[in-house]
Amino acid sequence: MSKKPERPFNSRKYQGQLETELIVGGILITIIVGGGLIALIWGGSAFVTALACFALAFGLIGVLWIFFKVIEIAAR
Repeated sequence: MSKKPERPFNSRKYQGQLETELIVGGILITIIVGGGLIALIWGGSAFVTALACFALAFGLIGVLWIFFKVIEIAAR
């Protein structure tokens, strides 16, 4: 007899977890690969400037995400 899983598969929870992992992976790849190439080609000072630009861009995306989450909660 096959053993039933303890908890049924929750596709929404899996989707949320997968989205989080993909976002974090994308950010890490952008910083490591993009920043690494910038540091390799143009040097350390350009790398610091690139990190500031990355932080600004990701901060703007974060603010927009929070804004849309607030609108989503208010719409319910």
